[in-house]
Amino acid sequence: MNQFMVVATFGPATLMDELTTMVPGEMTQVKVLKGERVPSTVRVSVARDKVFLEVSAADAAGAEVTLQRLPMAKFWDLEVFQVHAPVSDPV
Repeated sequence: MNQFMVVATFGPATLMDELTTMVPGEMTQVKVLKGERVPSTVRVSVARDKVFLEVSAADAAGAEVTLQRLPMAKFWDLEVFQVHAPVSDPV
């Protein structure tokens, strides 16, 4: 599995009232995916209308497909970046 950092930006058509009602279902589905060890980290920046997710997947397309399982994904524009562990400094 490869690691990806996904930046999800809420689109301009996001309906905040609908979004608010979806929070409990979103939290439940995140727990399901975490149980599958798919997203390891989920962070929200309300001020920037963004969600940052660290995802394990075979490839970038797989990361996107996985995140489509989240209810709020219908509001997101996704940017997917493959990430690697930092290289250690030689001793």
